[in-house]
Amino acid sequence: MILYLVAALVVYISYKIYTWTRCPDEIKHLPSLPFWSYFRLSLSDESFTEKMKKEFQPMFDEYGIVRAFTHFGWSVLISDPKLCKEVSVKHEIFVKQSFSEAQFSENLTKFFGVSQVLSNNGAEWKRHRKVINPIFNQSWNTELFGECARDVINDWEKHAGGEIKVDDNIQRMTLDVFGKAIFDINFKSVEDKSSRLYHLYNDITEKVLGQAMYIVAPFMDNMPYFSRPKLRQQLNEYHEFIEEMMELKKKQYYEGTEKSKDLITAFIESNEKEGEFKLTNDEIRDNIAMFILAGHDTTSNTLTSTLYYLARYPEIQDKLRKEVLEALGHPTELTTPTIDQLKNVPYMDLVNKESMRIMTTTASLQRYAAQTHTLSNGVTIPKNTQVLLHLWGLHHSSAFSKPDEFNPERFSDAHGEESRN
Repeated sequence: MILYLVAALVVYISYKIYTWTRCPDEIKHLPSLPFWSYFRLSLSDESFTEKMKKEFQPMFDEYGIVRAFTHFGWSVLISDPKLCKEVSVKHEIFVKQSFSEAQFSENLTKFFGVSQVLSNNGAEWKRHRKVINPIFNQSWNTELFGECARDVINDWEKHAGGEIKVDDNIQRMTLDVFGKAIFDINFKSVEDKSSRLYHLYNDITEKVLGQAMYIVAPFMDNMPYFSRPKLRQQLNEYHEFIEEMMELKKKQYYEGTEKSKDLITAFIESNEKEGEFKLTNDEIRDNIAMFILAGHDTTSNTLTSTLYYLARYPEIQDKLRKEVLEALGHPTELTTPTIDQLKNVPYMDLVNKESMRIMTTTASLQRYAAQTHTLSNGVTIPKNTQVLLHLWGLHHSSAFSKPDEFNPERFSDAHGEESRN
């Protein structure tokens, strides 16, 4: 009896593996990346950039659209600029999926949020956007960012001549900025190296995003021995922190005479005005968690890569410094630029664009074909196909002149081919 049960189980598992790994006939005509190449990105010790250059970029440059076996199953990867734009603007055909719909693990879904503006579509997206839009139309005081930047500079001066972990410092600084902008609280992560929130957030991101096997096989989170109870506890603690701050800000909003300018207060104020568009407490929490993740990590990564390339290319650093000093009126002490002064540093905009191009903050954007659609190049994307807009492939394509070279001047012509790409 046990042998029959084992045999049946083996057949069932084999069938599941076969159906999961079998490429659908509708996309077999597309050129294919090597079967395990997508997973080697996460599991290999080789740098991400080198792996992309060797295995992915030659295919992207030759075809612009390929198929690959990913954690979503067989997916279509697009790096061609025109096709990426085409998919991006067809919102009703190529839709976003929530993290639960995309069958990510429960822990990853909880971290990113079940219902928030970045993963919603249609009427739900409009409902969230209706509340959120006024928040980002308000002006921000640049001094908020300047204070946190000065904390980092002061910390670097204390350790002059020694080793400085730039990425760690910048991560701490951006967390402090978001603390002030979202909660009107300075977390003092730069000053306090033992900051509980900083270590809690970093522990969560390391486990949720850094442990590749749980992304590839999300069911492992529900298996004995492989489940991660400490991570669940940390996620609960993180959510409780946001919810406590929401309650505090609600109390201050309804009882106070002066309204704070932080993001949560703006959220509460905007939500109160919307009536039928109101968001629930869970939805507000999920949106705030997403803002912290999307804003904190992307900003710190971009700033760190920008500093890296400015150090590598001193002539670019000198040109940018000269422009900034002229815009500030050659101050004799450290000064925070105003919004108007920032408008007079166009070269900084070019440097930022080039930094975000060469060191893409996210490798790809995921979309899901809600219906069968034929692209302008004649390739048909079947219904229910996962589509990945591969930003790294797009930004390092042969459409750019010397794509591996850091050259802000490539964006100097706003109407040029490289700016459009």
